[in-house]
Amino acid sequence: MLLLAGTNALALVVFALIYAAAGSRWLTQGAFLASLAVSFFLLTALWVHFERSPPARDALSRLGRGVLALVIVVIGLPALALAPLFALQEALPAEAEFADVVRPAMVLLLLALVVVVAMNVTGVAVLAVLGLRSRLFRGRRPP
Repeated sequence: MLLLAGTNALALVVFALIYAAAGSRWLTQGAFLASLAVSFFLLTALWVHFERSPPARDALSRLGRGVLALVIVVIGLPALALAPLFALQEALPAEAEFADVVRPAMVLLLLALVVVVAMNVTGVAVLAVLGLRSRLFRGRRPP
């Protein structure tokens, strides 16, 4: 489960950095889409690899592991990232306009979380297809 949570955390950071680079105009639209697609594919493959690692589990325990790893990241990382920002916002005077920093950070986290959830759903779909394929072609070679 820790490997899945670590993969989700890594994905959250990678996707947030990609969105931040695109928002800062460091990436063209094509480079943004390419980096997002490549990162999504690679991180989903890593997630599937860690989910399929031994020991073998039944489908329900695999689903529980994946959901728990996702919940840890969805709740934990935003709390770790936003709590210091909110504390600074309360401590600094309004003239510092620190809200202009907090709002983009919240948007980046939200966008990255959406992509991480999509990555997990895609990973589950890949596992389902692989499981179905192995059951259909049990004992004979797939085409």
